[in-house]
Amino acid sequence: MKTRRSVQWRALWTLIFTAVFMLVLIIRLVIIQIADASSLQAYARNIHVHKIILPAPRGKIIDRNGTILAMDVPTYQIVAAPKYVTHPGQEAAILAKYLPFSQSLLKKVLSNNSWYALLDRSVPQSLATKIQQLNLTGISVIPSSGQEYPNGTLASQVIGMVGANGQGLAGIEYEDNKILSGKPGYWIVRTDASGNPLPQWQEAYKAPKPGDTVQLTIDANIEAVAQKWLKWGVKRAHALNGTVIILNPHTGSVIALANWPNFNPNNYYSATPLEMTDYAVQDPVPPGSIFKPVTASAGLGLGLFTPNSMFDTRGYKIVDGVRINDWNPVGWGWITLTRGLEVSSDQVFMDVALKVGVDGMYHYIKEFGLDHPSNVGLPGDSSGIWIPKNQVNAVDLATIGFGQGMAVTPMQMITADSAIPNHGVMMQPHILKAILSPTGQVIKTVKPQVESRPDTPKVAKEIEHMMVLEATQGTGVPAQVPGYVIGGKTGTAQKIVDGKTSSNLFVSSYMGFGPVPHPRFIMLVMINRPIGKLFYGDQVSAPVWQHIASYLFKYWKIKPYAGPDNGSKPFVKP
Repeated sequence: MKTRRSVQWRALWTLIFTAVFMLVLIIRLVIIQIADASSLQAYARNIHVHKIILPAPRGKIIDRNGTILAMDVPTYQIVAAPKYVTHPGQEAAILAKYLPFSQSLLKKVLSNNSWYALLDRSVPQSLATKIQQLNLTGISVIPSSGQEYPNGTLASQVIGMVGANGQGLAGIEYEDNKILSGKPGYWIVRTDASGNPLPQWQEAYKAPKPGDTVQLTIDANIEAVAQKWLKWGVKRAHALNGTVIILNPHTGSVIALANWPNFNPNNYYSATPLEMTDYAVQDPVPPGSIFKPVTASAGLGLGLFTPNSMFDTRGYKIVDGVRINDWNPVGWGWITLTRGLEVSSDQVFMDVALKVGVDGMYHYIKEFGLDHPSNVGLPGDSSGIWIPKNQVNAVDLATIGFGQGMAVTPMQMITADSAIPNHGVMMQPHILKAILSPTGQVIKTVKPQVESRPDTPKVAKEIEHMMVLEATQGTGVPAQVPGYVIGGKTGTAQKIVDGKTSSNLFVSSYMGFGPVPHPRFIMLVMINRPIGKLFYGDQVSAPVWQHIASYLFKYWKIKPYAGPDNGSKPFVKP
């Protein structure tokens, strides 16, 4: 009897446990299928569905005539799914023959059991085909794109380059990265057990939108010639580096901007900081005597002097007990302001600056745009270095008068002096000409813009005449181009090292415009740290200016028109 009752109790308890188990199981299934359905589906999708980002073709960079300076070219990405690589050591040994990575590094990446690893962001089609033909497990080749620079070093600091992540790192590539980048697309697909996409299971696709084209104001032909002669000038003077800027003074557009040394953006990894720096906008230096037209503008504009005002030059000036030497230790005796600019007398411009005063000089410094970055449209644009106005003493003011005791960028200085050949009107410098769609339609054009009017037309004409005489019978004679009248100004500035004026490190310059009386360009040649016997601006930079200007007159088909005097007498229309 007991045995039977015991069996019944066991059966009952078994039935109860079974019922409870089934109830729990049913509840769990309900939770899984209803309450947790969305999260589990997302989990499954993360395993079996992948979103592949499709890079957008980058926009072109072209010159003013449409010459391609930077362009997007088809490339391929080499990617791996280490989770499916069964023999990482063997595959690493094979891939090391094709990719610029060591076998040990590749093995480490292929052994990490991850779903995705980018092995190389950009390889050419020929190499991609070879890797694809290896049929390595877990290794895929995905179409991509990359930036190429067909002209190599041409305008390299202006154009810049693009990094491995597709972002601009310098120059226009950095400054206008948003315009050039476009918008990436994507491809959402299911994959098989090996991680390979299954096209028939494509879930979504969005095509990438190509970037727009950036058109610059520079002329590639002129840029190449400027670069050629700058290189010649830097090496001839055994200098550290140099820059050439050519502007249209009537529009502010940059026709050429060359630096030497430079680099090849196709292989920027090996470039040095010296090669990659855009000294035209990033490196403030004492301008020296090419600043004197600004001082002359202040003296004439305020009515304190005329071109015929007389100065007694002795080769030096005592200011507050401090002797400041002229570059010519014996002076020229009594000379006019015009003659002072011709021969580049430092003493004359000390006298002018001291008469103008701190307020007057700093007013003109602001009017000529020397107190702020040039805003030309390039990264790293410096505002220069000035002594605060309330701290300027008489010695400071005297040295500022002839271009010492402060520092400005070459772009700031050429923009300031460009007002002289443009009737006293200073235009905003710009290097961007237009933005075009991928199909070539104009989206935006940059129109010339007046920045200021620092000189009256009368004052500008007076200083222009002084600069013509400087180029024909003064310090700028080596810049003369036979058959053409030009105006210009030499400059030889002492560099500031550790807060002190150096006695043996110079910046040698020539600023000039032509042809007069209707200048088509203004050009600055600035060479930094010449070493040896050649260090004055007329020795170092004027010959470079002359070679480039000779090319410009021929390139623009401007026929010779000047007589033997080349403008040393007042120009009279025939």
